[in-house]
Amino acid sequence: MAEFETLGKKYGHFDLTMIKIGAYDKTWPDIHLNPEQAIDAHIKLNGKHLLPIHWGTFNLGLHSWYEPVERLVKEADKRNVKLLTPKVGEIVSLNHIPVMQNWWESFSEE
Repeated sequence: MAEFETLGKKYGHFDLTMIKIGAYDKTWPDIHLNPEQAIDAHIKLNGKHLLPIHWGTFNLGLHSWYEPVERLVKEADKRNVKLLTPKVGEIVSLNHIPVMQNWWESFSEE
C-alpha cells in the first residue's frame, strides 16, 4: 500500500480514482484489493471520487456477487469517501456527478 501513498504525494490530488474491488480472497492477498484496501488506496492517492471497478459483471471470486460493493459502501460511509457506482454501461461525467443509487440491490443472485 506504500506505493499508493508515494503516488498520491508525487502526483497530487486525483479527481477520480478507479480501483478494483472484486475477486479477492484471503488465500490470494496479492492478486486483488478487497473493498477496505481499495478505500485505503483511494485515500492515499488523495482521490476526490472513487469509481470501483472489477466487480458487478460476473463473479470470479469466492465471495457473493454483492459483497464487494456492499463492503465498499459501508467503508466509504465510515471514512467519508465519495463513490460513483454507475450501472454497467452507464456514462459518468465528473461535470455532472450522478446521485448514488444502490442499483445492484434490485438483482437476485439466483
